[in-house]
Amino acid sequence: MLGYAIRDPATGDIVNQLSGLDALNPEVWQPAPTLWEQNTDIPAAIISSPRYRDSGLTRAILRGAHYVSAKSWGDRLDAIDAFFASHREGIAYIYIAELDMAAHASGAASDQWIRRLEELDGFIADLRHRLMPTDGLVITADHGVLDVPGSRHLIVPAGSTLLDGVTVGGEPRFLHLYSEDGAGTLERWRAGEGHRSHVASRDEAIAAGWFGEVENFARERIGDVLVTPRSESVYYIEGIATEQAMAMVGQHGGLSRTETLVPVIRGGAFV
Repeated sequence: MLGYAIRDPATGDIVNQLSGLDALNPEVWQPAPTLWEQNTDIPAAIISSPRYRDSGLTRAILRGAHYVSAKSWGDRLDAIDAFFASHREGIAYIYIAELDMAAHASGAASDQWIRRLEELDGFIADLRHRLMPTDGLVITADHGVLDVPGSRHLIVPAGSTLLDGVTVGGEPRFLHLYSEDGAGTLERWRAGEGHRSHVASRDEAIAAGWFGEVENFARERIGDVLVTPRSESVYYIEGIATEQAMAMVGQHGGLSRTETLVPVIRGGAFV
């Protein structure tokens, strides 16, 4: 999926992959079979908010399993009980968005985030009580998060030569820069921002493993130049960044250990 907002080579448009996939064909945009499609003999349920049921992102990465809408903590427990009442074996995948939302809005050091964490801890305790001896539990996340204050915002002026001939994608912690003059853009960004950010060409980033294994169909979606701060900073482009975006405290998408090291907690039969 490569990033938050990346270019569609067919149109040149920047696609927001959280909300913009609804306007595309998600099965074409993300053609690889999902885990659920590869294991159709195993009963599976995706338990998540009703707002995500028909989204393009859900179709892109979670297709192949039965979707169960569950909004509250109690709804999620009820959905798990109903699923395993009908299946002696199977996988229930529960997506919980509350921690991520609180981190973005208020930061992972905030009281709001701590309250969401306490709620999650109570939910996990309730879940553990439901486990049979042969049931396994895995708790993990999709990324870490950094709290970035306004004083660490790096504002690129609208008239900056860094933006000459450039279309900006990516996210504040990891810019994708699309340019017909990739070599020139790379040189300018290295000269201007190389002292505080990793600046790499597409080929360099792929060779360094920043994206893992990249299929040929997705290669041109990656920026010609990639920029990610070495410190706890974020980039905003003047005239493009919205007040809502700049008010975001919790950030992720960069290469720091805090953002990329994701723990796994095993419970029940998996211990």
